[in-house]
Amino acid sequence: MPLVLDPPTDSETEPPSGAPGLEDGGIARLRRLLATLRTRTRRWVWIESLALVMLAGTAIFWGSLAFDWLVEPPPWVRATLAAATAIGLAIMLGGKLFSRLAAPLDDAALATLLERGHPAFRDSLSTAIELTDKPRDDIDRRLLDRTIAEAVAIVDQVDPNSLFRRRRLVGLLLAGIAAAATIGWLAVARRDVADRWVSRMVLLGDEPWPRRVGLSIDGFVDGVRKVARGGDVELTVKADARKEIPEVVDLRSRGAGSWRTDRMGMRGGVVDGVQAFGHLIKGVNEDLLLEVRGGDARLRNLRLEVVDSPALDALEITYAPPAYLGSGQRRASAARIVQVPQGSSADIACTSTKPLSAATIVAITEGHEDVLATLAPQPGAESRTIAARIDRVDGDRTIVVRLTDTDGLTNREPISFVLTAVADEPPQVSLRMRGISTAITPRATIPLDGTISDDHGVAAAAVKLAVVDGPEVTLPLPRAATGGTLVEFPATTPERVAIEPLGLAPGRALSITVTAVDGCTLDGGPHTGTGDAATLSVVAPEALMAMLEAREIILRRRFESCIADLAQTRDRLSAGPPATTARQDAADGDPVTGDGARLAEAGSRAAGETAEIAEAFRLIRLELENNVLLTPELEGRLIGQIADPLAGIAAKDLPALVAACRRSLGRDELVRRADDVLARMRAVLDKMMELESFNEVIELLRGVIRTQEEIRTETLQRQKQRAREALERP
Repeated sequence: MPLVLDPPTDSETEPPSGAPGLEDGGIARLRRLLATLRTRTRRWVWIESLALVMLAGTAIFWGSLAFDWLVEPPPWVRATLAAATAIGLAIMLGGKLFSRLAAPLDDAALATLLERGHPAFRDSLSTAIELTDKPRDDIDRRLLDRTIAEAVAIVDQVDPNSLFRRRRLVGLLLAGIAAAATIGWLAVARRDVADRWVSRMVLLGDEPWPRRVGLSIDGFVDGVRKVARGGDVELTVKADARKEIPEVVDLRSRGAGSWRTDRMGMRGGVVDGVQAFGHLIKGVNEDLLLEVRGGDARLRNLRLEVVDSPALDALEITYAPPAYLGSGQRRASAARIVQVPQGSSADIACTSTKPLSAATIVAITEGHEDVLATLAPQPGAESRTIAARIDRVDGDRTIVVRLTDTDGLTNREPISFVLTAVADEPPQVSLRMRGISTAITPRATIPLDGTISDDHGVAAAAVKLAVVDGPEVTLPLPRAATGGTLVEFPATTPERVAIEPLGLAPGRALSITVTAVDGCTLDGGPHTGTGDAATLSVVAPEALMAMLEAREIILRRRFESCIADLAQTRDRLSAGPPATTARQDAADGDPVTGDGARLAEAGSRAAGETAEIAEAFRLIRLELENNVLLTPELEGRLIGQIADPLAGIAAKDLPALVAACRRSLGRDELVRRADDVLARMRAVLDKMMELESFNEVIELLRGVIRTQEEIRTETLQRQKQRAREALERP
């Protein structure tokens, strides 16, 4: 600061004897003192800053070492920590060293600082430096020289080091050196630890820290394991038995919620140098973060990623049947049980919903597995389909498809189906003799109607006629040679088999059997199907007519019983209450009186019975025709006078009577209609009686004919005997 002084006297203006002035370098000594202070100040700044940096760096080193050993963070966390450390040290160096070194330490500031530590200067040092640097005209030179001389006089008493707290600096420096020495000691004594720190914190490597406990986990690649959605996941952690085996191992997991800790169970004892610990996570449906803790070991940054397991997208099954069933590929429907004809070749193609890394198709027969196909795509190639071929299907086998996708997951639900060989069945023969009972005449023709069917096709069919204790004749059926799966013999155009060529005499028995063969060419040859065998008695025409006449009598008696039942119900209705009462009952809400309902039931029974009797008479007519016994007179009586009228009564008259009963007509009207129907039924019954009388006449004629035949036969025998006697006479 500038000095403001009173005008000096002569004695005051004279500088002391021998005192150096401005000209002899007094101010230079002052500036050298300040230069020494400046140098020592900068040296202080360097030493203090470096000591602080060493302390901070050592603290950061040991802190990062402890943090990395305890946590073992991923590389990005370590990189962030290293970057923050570098920035922090740069800020410290900038604030503690470079900014302080960059601060201007001019002489004036240093003079003020020096005066604070040495009060003896009494501002002479700062005044001398200031006025020397900035001369002023109003300042007396003699006074300035005197001020400089006062400051110079004290210079020898000044110790610049006294301005610094050297003990603190030395302590700080020693602390920094000691801290740095710990790092050096670690580098020498535990080089592996130092190298691991450099590898992890500087080079950002992933090699873990050595532990007393060594843990590893199965199934994770780069810390990630992909699992099937909704499945159970078995986690297995192995502890190295060469190190310390932890007493407990904890599994920490976190999904969308908070962390959860589960104790892993010990699995058996030490096997192959490892102790296994396991835990089952059930029904994993979301991604999970995992961490395993055991002793001082940690397995972190593990992740379960939930993905869909491979599933069946399409299953195509084609087969080529044996040659006798036709050529060409055919498609089979995908189902639990796939049926193909026996002897077929089958092709199976299975397509997955995801790219596959491996797949197999296995056929299981009676517990034995046979690998049909395997899939192992080339690196870089993507495949979703596996195919297999079975050259010949002869039995049942279970086909199992196992898929493994590129994530290493297998299909959760087994893809399996049963491929079964459908054996060629023999033809089914369903032919019957229509219009033939248990006996036939020697001139009969047997009609066969019905069907012959086969699962793949009928090749041929024949009728076997075997005489009991006699020869056998086989007659082919041309219609069956069409090769169709169904051969029909309609009732309108049946297959007719003539018996007359066999020359059978009455009293013999004939067996009739229909056989059919298919076109199977597999082992065992064609299959043969046989219908029901029928045995017929060969009788004379008179005997067959007698059998049919007996059947007519039975039918007549059935019809008489039917008429009697209907007439009895009609009589009960006629003897009921007056008609007005019946109508009143109907008006009160009962649409059919009790007797009317019974008449309706009787009419319904009569309709069914009459229809059956009409059909039975038609069969009698057909049997007469098949045995070449039908005459126009018989057909007129059986059909025109009996069967057709009965059919008309069953189809129209009796249903009309039932309908009238249900319409709640009056009693008199119902009785009248019942009488009309009964009259028609009795008229037909009279025709049956006439036919019976006619048959009796016919029977008398047959007796006369039999007598004539007997006389003729006896006459021939007598003639032969007389001729033989004449030849024997001498």
